[in-house]
Amino acid sequence: MILLDKIIDVLSDLVVILPKKNRENRKEIREVVLSVQTEMERAIELAILYIDGTKRIIPKQELIVHLQGASSNLMSSYNEFKICAGLYGLADRFDEVFSSIKSAINVGQIKAVEDLIRDLANGESLVINGLRVITEKMYTYGHDLNNLSDDDFESKKSQVIQRLDLEVQSMRSQLNMFRKSVKEILKLM
Repeated sequence: MILLDKIIDVLSDLVVILPKKNRENRKEIREVVLSVQTEMERAIELAILYIDGTKRIIPKQELIVHLQGASSNLMSSYNEFKICAGLYGLADRFDEVFSSIKSAINVGQIKAVEDLIRDLANGESLVINGLRVITEKMYTYGHDLNNLSDDDFESKKSQVIQRLDLEVQSMRSQLNMFRKSVKEILKLM
């Protein structure tokens, strides 16, 4: 009977410990995902503001400097956010054999949450690559504008603004898709 008493004690402890561990795991997932959402939104919104600011710059030389400085200004501020460090750690915990993180999620939804978290973790590289492409275009636009006369400058400036507006629309669309992904993860918790 002593063995049976010990087994009952251990099982009693597990009944108390496991729900608490599940709550902690769900809380950790929510905190990581929400902090990633906040930082990702902040980085993308900053890029949108910077690009939108292009429309308001009137002096030719100031506009050229703004366009050509996009890469260093945006990428350095983006790197300050350290967006996905927590998310990569969370994604790694799904790969661990004896991870308790999966037990915080309904069995039928583990794969869905795991895939969404991986998609978010991959989202950082997509954002960095997207920003790199946009800032390279902005640098080229600045270079092109630098060599133009006043009449040609105004015409080219209008074209640049239109192209950058399309980039901003695309970024806003991607941000909305990102927000939907976060909502999906939180719904499955």
